[in-house]
Amino acid sequence: MASNIFTVKNLSFSYGKQQVLNGLDFSLHEGRITTLIGANGCGKSTLFNLMTKNLKPDQGEVFLREENIANLRLKDFAREAAIVHQYNTAPPDLTVEKLVSYGRTPYHTMGLSSDPQKDEEKIQWALEITHTSKHKDKPVTELSGGQKQRVWIAMALAQDTKVLFLDEPTTYLDVSYQVEARYQLQILKLIQKLNREYGITIVMVLHDINQSLYYSDEIVAMKDGRMIAHGLPEEIITKELVQEVYGVDLTIQSVDGKPFVIPV
Repeated sequence: MASNIFTVKNLSFSYGKQQVLNGLDFSLHEGRITTLIGANGCGKSTLFNLMTKNLKPDQGEVFLREENIANLRLKDFAREAAIVHQYNTAPPDLTVEKLVSYGRTPYHTMGLSSDPQKDEEKIQWALEITHTSKHKDKPVTELSGGQKQRVWIAMALAQDTKVLFLDEPTTYLDVSYQVEARYQLQILKLIQKLNREYGITIVMVLHDINQSLYYSDEIVAMKDGRMIAHGLPEEIITKELVQEVYGVDLTIQSVDGKPFVIPV
């Protein structure tokens, strides 16, 4: 049985007087892909930011294995977990390889590396696994949306962590729906490969429910700052749950053993 890698205990958070999360309790399993789902405003992005130390809870705790992340320095947390945010920008003249090299920063002291050879190995591996090596000398700003997303994932991989957080990794702009759909599937297959072949625990937020169900081992379904369900997609996803979480009437079918939702 997989061990717990993250444990959330009685987690609550408010923006001013508006409560966004209310007493969340759950654990995430090591070595799996877990996706946070729910309608806009349900609190999944806030939960993501609390779990990645971008926000501090009003109440409750988040544990990485046995350590309260509130007690971890940002550099120490960055050696345990890498994060790819939804929106990222780079200076006009910053090359792909240079950006990816920033992933090694948590291992540097006073800006200097104690192991330049290991840094180079991790940078080149990250470029290779994301198929961005051919772009390494190009400015990041010259790449397409899908290519940029791969580069930001490469930078996160260069951190050499066992946990990867991804906030809406398939959300970016391309000129046509077909191009966007192709890039989305490529990114999701890359994420799945990182999990299956390299044992990286994935925690992500996705807006597309079918992508969430198909590419995830576990689902955390949220509504109004509360967790409605948590477990294997094929065990927890029902017509009634989708109606409660999203407020829409959908039919559930099975595709490759995973639930798939279609409009009635």
